[in-house]
Amino acid sequence: MFSVGLGMGAGPELVAAVSNAGGFGVLGGDGLPTEQIPRMVERIRELTDRPFGVNFIIAELEDPDTPEEDRAEVRQRVETAIAGRVPAVVFFWGDPGPFVEDAHRNGVKVLIQVGSVEEAKTAADAGVDAVIVQGFEAGGHVRGTTPIWDLLPAAVEAIVPVPVLASGGIGDGAGLARALEHGAQGVSLGTRFVASDEAWVHPAHKQRVVESTAEDTVYNELYDVWWPGAPHRTLRNKTLDEWEAAGCPPPGKRPGEGTSIGKRQLISGDVQDWPRYAVGIVPPNFEGDIEYVPMLAGESCSVVNDVKPAAEIVRDIARDAEAALSSE
Repeated sequence: MFSVGLGMGAGPELVAAVSNAGGFGVLGGDGLPTEQIPRMVERIRELTDRPFGVNFIIAELEDPDTPEEDRAEVRQRVETAIAGRVPAVVFFWGDPGPFVEDAHRNGVKVLIQVGSVEEAKTAADAGVDAVIVQGFEAGGHVRGTTPIWDLLPAAVEAIVPVPVLASGGIGDGAGLARALEHGAQGVSLGTRFVASDEAWVHPAHKQRVVESTAEDTVYNELYDVWWPGAPHRTLRNKTLDEWEAAGCPPPGKRPGEGTSIGKRQLISGDVQDWPRYAVGIVPPNFEGDIEYVPMLAGESCSVVNDVKPAAEIVRDIARDAEAALSSE
């Protein structure tokens, strides 16, 4: 059972709590200053002696509009983690191929989250150690366009014997059991761990996840200021409601465009102005109207009914999955 990187929301405390409970915690490495990665990894190692991973979004490496200095920064982050011999790097939205050889040379496992059977095949051919297939039901940025229960068995069959994990719409023991029955070797959970004590996420976001169901989530491309052209799933909020009330105008004509919805302090200590229609994790230190922030959440919020320690989440899901499988 993996916990998703969650951007800034997945810090060392969440990673260690998941790994110590028998899961596989994943640090949100995307957006971290390169020099902070060794410090974050060192902190995780102080908290746990169990395996863990570091997540990186590598879409910028394939975007021709990305400045070369930004691409270089992405590569440097990944190379720093690999040089630090973290147990695993977990990629998303891009080609892991350029990093596989160096990672394996340093004893680092390579995983990538993909959204299609074709992507899974490409990743397997590149030599990754495992593939995470993401269904359309997932929260946050969504690579998948197919329901997880259709995509999962097709991907398992297509890349055997490469291990496959399932992500999207799964948040409890029944979901884990079903994924295993469909051929998965495990699951990767995001929304369930947003609603954990250790997630560095605003309490209002956690509570909204608990109170919501799948019908409250919306698949959209509305929050495109920092990452255009990348669909995502969020909870309905004021930003979405006001945009719909205005007739769903295109970028450049949306209500409040160009204004700030508040400020947040980054892990680096820098204070960042948050423009309307920008996507990201809302941290506990956010100052502004929380209902204008994109609250990332997947359809699995239907089965997330409380906020509790990450270790308890891991144990409860494993127990319930075992019970579900043994009763069949």
